[in-house]
Amino acid sequence: MRKFVICYDKEKERDETMDLEHRIRMAEGLTPLEAEIGSFILRNPMTAENASIIELADEIHVSKSAVYRFCRKIGLKGFNDLKVLLAKELTEKKENIEMIDVNYPFNREDGPQVIADKLLKLYETAVHDTNRCIDAMELQRAARMLHHASVIDIYTHAHNLNAAENFQDKMLTIGRTVNCPKSFYKQRSAALAADQSHGAIVLSYSGKATYIPPILKALYQKKIPVVLIGRYGSNLYPQYITHALYISGRENLRDRISQFSSYISMQYMMDVLFGCIYNMDREKNIEYLKNAIDFMDDRQVEEEDR
Repeated sequence: MRKFVICYDKEKERDETMDLEHRIRMAEGLTPLEAEIGSFILRNPMTAENASIIELADEIHVSKSAVYRFCRKIGLKGFNDLKVLLAKELTEKKENIEMIDVNYPFNREDGPQVIADKLLKLYETAVHDTNRCIDAMELQRAARMLHHASVIDIYTHAHNLNAAENFQDKMLTIGRTVNCPKSFYKQRSAALAADQSHGAIVLSYSGKATYIPPILKALYQKKIPVVLIGRYGSNLYPQYITHALYISGRENLRDRISQFSSYISMQYMMDVLFGCIYNMDREKNIEYLKNAIDFMDDRQVEEEDR
């Protein structure tokens, strides 16, 4: 009896199932221009999926051949394969999103476990969406700017203060000073007192809060760089913003139970930003934490509990 041997190529299966974002991250030898093509496509998947290769090249201001080389470097045969992959991912994303309503994630008849499961799905969706909004190059530039600042001032209000103060606590653990002025008076006073050694962060989901324009103008006049974190479309004053980082933007500004999605998205982005800053002086920060722990932690912890 003849035996048939089926050769199973794990490497090929991995390549076929890998999503676009992971293909770009694992691609070797991407030039800065090709990285920019990848970043644009990840931020604008529907535009890329509906465009011809010439239209996409014109949109990004690159050559047609540059788009083709990008496709080859991420393991695709050509631009048509890229469009097929994008169409597949957009369909899957739509199906996942339709499973949860970020504004009213649970219903009247839902019990405790169902509410817990639905909020878990909402958090997963919000974090995943925000992750896909990340422009790695812009994130690195923003983190580098804040890393060089002697003091970081965060301007925000309402529920975003929680994410701001959490970031403040994390930065204090590595000996970095972060201010979170809460009141109208203290925010304006902080902006007036800041100098060019400071860096600023503005947290606003919509970008429409009334406190923002006067603060931005004051910081701009003092030549203080500003990082804005909000949903797409929140950068209403680009002339005053140095770097913009975006989060999931599916939440309605008013018609909602609470800020479930925007809260977790903002917290995630602030944690990512902290991680980037931390890693720029990783060994120094580890040493600082080791030296500080006995002074900061007054609990009687036995050696076996550590």
